[in-house]
Amino acid sequence: MRLKFPAIAGMILVMGFAWMCGEPASAGQSQEMLPEQSAAKAKQVLQQVITALGGQAYLNVHDTQCDGRAAQFGTAGTLMGFTLFRDLWLLPDKNRVEYFTKGEHTILGFFLGSDDLLITHGGSMITVYSGENGWSLDKSGVSNQPDDLIKDFNEQIKSDMNNMLRKRMNEPGVDVQYAGTDLIDLKEAEWIEFTDSDRREMRLGIDQHTHLPLRWIVATRNPDTRERTEVIMSYTQYMALDGVRTPLSLELSRNDHKMSQTFLTECKYNSSLDPQLFTRAALEQRAAEVAKKGYKDAKAPKQP
Repeated sequence: MRLKFPAIAGMILVMGFAWMCGEPASAGQSQEMLPEQSAAKAKQVLQQVITALGGQAYLNVHDTQCDGRAAQFGTAGTLMGFTLFRDLWLLPDKNRVEYFTKGEHTILGFFLGSDDLLITHGGSMITVYSGENGWSLDKSGVSNQPDDLIKDFNEQIKSDMNNMLRKRMNEPGVDVQYAGTDLIDLKEAEWIEFTDSDRREMRLGIDQHTHLPLRWIVATRNPDTRERTEVIMSYTQYMALDGVRTPLSLELSRNDHKMSQTFLTECKYNSSLDPQLFTRAALEQRAAEVAKKGYKDAKAPKQP
């Protein structure tokens, strides 16, 4: 799901989503290992993670479709409201998210990357990203996504947990190290650290017993101020769907400030999504259809 964090898109979108976050252990087993031993231990643990997530069923995912609702939280931790969404991915870099609202709504501005967006009569909005291109559809029609949002989307793909587990950890220039044990949410856990040739820093916190992901942390540093920022995704309530263990609750925070929470109600994998869904032409066709029946009548995904 594509959320507004450097989303999850996704997010999602992507697929995004305050809790105590354990820090990687700096002592113990990880400190006693040579780099080669640490890398071998990391790969061993990661294989356990992939197996827990579904093994080949997880690795062979090429498209996803998830329905759910997402909530935004204010600076004081106050719930700002919910937005229904449908999030579609054609891996690795094609994403379409349909958002649905009723009545006046400002929360979509957060998820669509616009701080001043206000929807006054309800309806649906759609964002589509396809590699280096992006478009959006709202009541004013189809428009190109700003260059900075397209750049953010592609950066999110590079630092996405699933992309790392399925593909990137085996790429040249990606270093993987075992970072020791810890407690995360009172659960015994292990940490794996990833760095790549572009100096991205990523960490995966894993339940030591189920081998399922608990945390995914992406750390960045402002080149001017040198200020460090950590974007943290928390995963809970796993369920097996089409052979893939899927977290139904995802919580997003930035520097320990809770920003959003996503609840998935349904997910389908490898349903042969039409690549045309991820084009500007598809949005223009949708705009024409909506114009005929009225913007407020756009159909939202069913929720339980």
